[in-house]
Amino acid sequence: MNWLTDYFAQRTPELCLSLAAWPPLRLGPEGPVPQSLRCLPYPGATLVYRPAERISHGGQTIELPACYEMRSPTALQATEWARNADGAAFFESVKIFAPSCYNPDFLVTINDSLSFVPVFSADSAPGFFGSCMARAPAAAEILHMELPWSFQGYITI
Repeated sequence: MNWLTDYFAQRTPELCLSLAAWPPLRLGPEGPVPQSLRCLPYPGATLVYRPAERISHGGQTIELPACYEMRSPTALQATEWARNADGAAFFESVKIFAPSCYNPDFLVTINDSLSFVPVFSADSAPGFFGSCMARAPAAAEILHMELPWSFQGYITI
């Protein structure tokens, strides 16, 4: 069950998102080297619902899909995230977009540079996973094989 379907259909005003991100392994002379985990610990970040809207400009009309956007952390959350050594400060921006003419499925974006389609647990739990490749750098800058980021998350209301 994809919980996002219900949340978007009901226009749930706020969601809480716990999310863990594993950066790609770095390939060193001795083999693969893991990087540190980035994590929004439970209850995580607050995501606020923004309804779909139409924007018209110069004769063109663009439909923006409904989405959930991360609210800026409270002072207490920011302090807690800063104290955490597990990289919560990595998550500057998190958005979840509803299906639209631009994307046929739900889409999670992180810091406007990583995006993936969440795959929910088969047992109807609100947990999901996903993976994606970072935006490719210029061909001249590629010095090693690119590997994917991995994500695991949990959504609550």
